[in-house]
Amino acid sequence: MHDFKLIRPGSLDECLGALAEHGEHASLLAGGTDLSILLEGGLKTPPVLIDLGPIGELRFLREEDGRHLIGATATHADIASHFGRLRCLSLAASSVGSPQIRNAATAGGNIANASPSGDTYPPLLALDARVKLVSSSGEREVALNEVATGPGETSIRPDEIITEINFDDVPDGAFTDFVKVGLRNALAISVASAAVIAWGEGGVITDIRIACGAVAPRAMRMHEVEDLVRGKENSASLLDEAAKSASSTCCPISDIRGTAEYRRHVTGVIVARLIDSAFSRLAGHEGGPREG
Repeated sequence: MHDFKLIRPGSLDECLGALAEHGEHASLLAGGTDLSILLEGGLKTPPVLIDLGPIGELRFLREEDGRHLIGATATHADIASHFGRLRCLSLAASSVGSPQIRNAATAGGNIANASPSGDTYPPLLALDARVKLVSSSGEREVALNEVATGPGETSIRPDEIITEINFDDVPDGAFTDFVKVGLRNALAISVASAAVIAWGEGGVITDIRIACGAVAPRAMRMHEVEDLVRGKENSASLLDEAAKSASSTCCPISDIRGTAEYRRHVTGVIVARLIDSAFSRLAGHEGGPREG
């Protein structure tokens, strides 16, 4: 591992000052579950590391005026235990790595890493999450789908830090779920994943959001599939059409975990199954709230 200068600011203001000074020469260290591997392998050699661990003000989970706020250094273990009612997000967070990794890996780090297979990206996209970015010159808030621009690439400026991820609560009675396909049951990087949030009335899905991961250069919303399902009743032909649309919408690659053809196929399968589950569960819980 190369030599570097380690800065451990005690507050957000100190961190922003360090970023303003070192800018493009610095990397932020949160949980370190991804960065430590890159450092050890020499794939990343920043001369300066800024450790966010001591900044307690960045680790929080709270609700304000019906909107959920997640601090940048809240861990996946924090998220998994906190969002039990939002099954899509709690399942995604609990599927990350091992217990040790979930206790270290952070919400902000997962977003900044911009991996196409990042597990919490799909549910947060389905939740229409927004990301607060702060620098010494001010702050801005952007939609999550504007953060990742490609594998490992983001629109975050060198002098900015993620401080918060936020999204509106879902209505009572909403169906939410998450499915991840991997090569093993634990410690697996996604071959494909999907999250869904749906509302329904009278056997019809009135609104739905679907997002998928690991099947494009960045996690993606399935807007064409959403438009196809919205306002419809369940049927075998609708599910078949939704599966075909999901398969054709994604643009995966082939790698050691699976071929592009397999990823297209499995995306269609899991999206159709989630839609079918949404119809079934909403039909059985019309008129009242449900968990998950």
